[in-house]
Order: sequence, then C-alpha cells, then structure tokens
Amino acid sequence: MKKLLFVLLVLLGLQTQAQISPCDSVEYAITSTVNNNVLQLEGWVNGICPVNFPCVVSDWSWSVCDDNLCYGDTGVTVYFQQFMTTDTIKVCLTTTMTIDTMTYSCMQCDSLVFGPNGWMVMSMGTGTGTSLSEIEMNTTYEFEDNRMFDVLGREFERYQDIPYGTIYIRNRNKFLKTR
Repeated sequence: MKKLLFVLLVLLGLQTQAQISPCDSVEYAITSTVNNNVLQLEGWVNGICPVNFPCVVSDWSWSVCDDNLCYGDTGVTVYFQQFMTTDTIKVCLTTTMTIDTMTYSCMQCDSLVFGPNGWMVMSMGTGTGTSLSEIEMNTTYEFEDNRMFDVLGREFERYQDIPYGTIYIRNRNKFLKTR
C-alpha cells in the first residue's frame, strides 16, 4: 500500500522546477573613457527587461561611495563626477520591479577601479595581481613564569590541583596529566 501511494504521489504531483530569481537578470553598464573620470552608469536600455523576461522596472536607485562620502541618484542613466581616478569606489544599484502581480526589490554592489580603459569592475582588472611573500612572526616572549592553565583558561595554583586526565598548558606548551 505504501508503494502504491508513493507511486501515485510521484505521478500526480511531485514536479520540480528551476527557481529563477528576477534579481539575477538585473544588469548595468559602465561607460567612461581613459581621459575622463566621469562615471556613467546605465541600466537596461530604457528600463526594459531583457528578452523573454516580462517585467517592468519602476525604480532605479544608485549609490556610489568612496572612502569618505556617498552620492546617490535615481534613473536608468546616471552620471557621477565626484571621484578621482585613484579612488576605489563602491557602486550599489537597487531596482524595484514588478512581474505579473509580484513586486521585487533587488540590490547588487560592485567595487570599481579606474584602469587603462576607464572605470571597470575591480575583478575585471588587467591581471597584474598583488603577490605576498612569506610572513614571519617576530614575537618574542620574555618570560616563562610556569603558570598552568587548562584548555578552558582556568588557572591552577599547584600541579597537585590538576585532575588526572586533564590537558593543561604551561609556558606555551601542552601537557596531559597522567598518574
């Protein structure tokens, strides 16, 4: 009987469908030139969603920040002239769209740098990465006072106070007290 119910359940109703988030389709373009630090951001052309995606975007809200200040604007196309070519800026776009009768609010953020061809997403750099050499710790401990602690940080006054089978620490070394 259980097998029959399971087969009926599978045949009549357990259908899975891929979940598509409308926020995945939100895109914008960065327009700038090498000789101009004006950042132009543009959403979908005239705010119309991509082909085969029936939606209406009712709000484009932009926030662009450097280390000190943030600037905001609304609209499909916006311009920002406040930034230096040496700045790393954070661009956040919040869109509000309606699909059928559902309203969605989507937010995406990117870090931009000024590269050889103008403003670009930081991850799309020219491939000149930063390398790190080995890091050496230069820490010296000037004292070894023979204080004893268990792994929970409780201090023991005398060795005899430590219960058998307990792991304890003395002078940065771990020990196990046995009989």
